[in-house]
Amino acid sequence: MFELPNEKVKAGRVNPKTMVIYGKPKTGKTTILSELDNCLIIDLESGSEFVDALKINVKALATKEEVEPIVILKQVINKIKEANKEKGGFVYNYIALDTVTALEDIVLGLAGKLYRKTSMGRNWTGEDVRDLPQGAGYRYTRMALQMVLNELEELCDTFIIIGHLKDKLVEKDGKEMPERGLDLTGKSSSILCSQVDAIGYIYRDDNETIINFQPSESLTAGARSIHLKGQKIVVAVSDEGTGDLTIDWTKIFI
Repeated sequence: MFELPNEKVKAGRVNPKTMVIYGKPKTGKTTILSELDNCLIIDLESGSEFVDALKINVKALATKEEVEPIVILKQVINKIKEANKEKGGFVYNYIALDTVTALEDIVLGLAGKLYRKTSMGRNWTGEDVRDLPQGAGYRYTRMALQMVLNELEELCDTFIIIGHLKDKLVEKDGKEMPERGLDLTGKSSSILCSQVDAIGYIYRDDNETIINFQPSESLTAGARSIHLKGQKIVVAVSDEGTGDLTIDWTKIFI
């Protein structure tokens, strides 16, 4: 039984539990994650092949085993659950999904199964729910995507969701203006971004790699964590002479 509070309740977290980091390809997302201590990269695009890291290449394993990537991903989730249970805590402090943009395609089979469980879909013989009339199938794609993300979130202290950038034109006050956001279909991007604790746009400026948590009319970004709100944080600096990269996460995870 709980009692109604009669004074302010202290914050339960400082660092985000869930974070989205998105940006253009080849901006160093996977590279900087490889230097985050005890961070498992679940690689869905074989983008981690050129870095030393705690990583599982789901795409490569699926090709080798001649199964769908969702099968390997489920095996990975189950193995981490077993390891956490054996340890009595989290084996990995961080888990990074690279990328959620790829996951959206991987969960299509699961989305189809969800649709077939409904009265409308029990006789459906199609393969891609996105082909359903009037965009009805996107609901099941979102459901499947969220189911997998929820499972992964429960496996670690902080779940990092990597995504690609989507540039689009939107109309505001009768004028078209560019908008930068996470590359997912339909409402999936806005729903996911509303649920996570922090959204950062990653980009390079000269020899610096920066994650921007500062929202604007043209950029999807922001954070609930006080130390990230409205900040642009340098996470990596490359030496102009040698090209060596110095990566520092301490201003993001304090």
